[in-house]
Amino acid sequence: MADAIHLIANGPLAGHAPADPVMALDTTAGSIIHWCFNRLDRAGFGHTFTLFKCYVIAVALTYLPLLIAALLGPLSIAVPAEGHHLPFLYDLNVAFMFLVSLPCLIILTITDQQILVRALRSVQSDGTITIPHEDAKRLAERWHARFRMTNFAGQSLGVIAGITIAYFNLVTYTPAAVGFWIANEGHLLLSGYVFIYCIFLFYAVIPIYVLRNIAISLLLKDIVAHSELHLLPLHPDRCGGLRPVGRLGLRNQYALTLLGLNIVLLIVISRRYLDVPDSVNGLIVAAVAAYIFLGPVVFMAPLLPFRAGMLKTKSQLMSDVAQRLRVELDRLRAQLASGAISKEDDELIERLRKIGAVIDELPVWPFDAGTLRKFLTAYIIPLLSAVGYPVLKIVLDFAKIQIPA
Repeated sequence: MADAIHLIANGPLAGHAPADPVMALDTTAGSIIHWCFNRLDRAGFGHTFTLFKCYVIAVALTYLPLLIAALLGPLSIAVPAEGHHLPFLYDLNVAFMFLVSLPCLIILTITDQQILVRALRSVQSDGTITIPHEDAKRLAERWHARFRMTNFAGQSLGVIAGITIAYFNLVTYTPAAVGFWIANEGHLLLSGYVFIYCIFLFYAVIPIYVLRNIAISLLLKDIVAHSELHLLPLHPDRCGGLRPVGRLGLRNQYALTLLGLNIVLLIVISRRYLDVPDSVNGLIVAAVAAYIFLGPVVFMAPLLPFRAGMLKTKSQLMSDVAQRLRVELDRLRAQLASGAISKEDDELIERLRKIGAVIDELPVWPFDAGTLRKFLTAYIIPLLSAVGYPVLKIVLDFAKIQIPA
């Protein structure tokens, strides 16, 4: 039990002993990414600086070696050539992937433990969620073991996915006809080998992030099932006190938005500079369809357990008021013949009506309008970008304006 219920001694919350065992949930067991982050965090300089170091390390392991290998290669990194229409510096898809998407995905992964614990601590300190002590201890123990298996599974699946997609890129982009900067005369250059390694790293991280978020959603469902929900009608967050957990879904959408923008850049670069096989076009269509479907799913998945709990709590409160109101109305109906209805009776009925109105205004989703707007903005940006490029191209063609190649 002691091994399962950690006090987050290695994380950003060190030194703050939780008042409830559920705050000691450790989702990082067996995670190599979190282990490396904890080593960096222990070195000092503050949590924000540690995240910056993570960004620098991610870039130093991917984009920097790519740039060096491209500079050492026989192809120009900035001037298109015959048979090589896409120089290294023109490849905005690769630049965005390894300067933005991968570092941000790693940072979102290594901070999910901190954000999860902070959200649970917030809703418990407000009294929005109460969990019996023994249930909290069992939750901590059970999910410590489950996250250890989840992290091992995510890392194993990540290796398989990374190797598979890296091989697919190798087969797709090696032929000279493609015009990609990683190959020359049908042979992979040094920059090509580094590119394949970077692709492996990128797609190895994605399954880890995905599986961890699925596990977090199931954890939240388990927490709601073993807790009592006490919605706060007049809470400033306008979510009954549950907005901290609503932000968990927003983090997922941010990650998906980054991947969506990478898809858009892949489409633009492929259409403009490369001669890619139809199989790649099919994958692009599948990726766009997956994004459209997964956007609402990844946002809502962690929140659905709380919606069910909020609906149940609201229904129970409304039922309690309705039952009390019925009792009072039955009593007053019995007094109608005698006319013995006092001012206090009127005031009691009015108070019950006001209480019912307040309960009726209780939210049934753990997010407010501001959070929803942020989700919709993040969700629609890649879609607008995907539509905007062909529209812009049509306008430029109509105006006979040529974009320099």
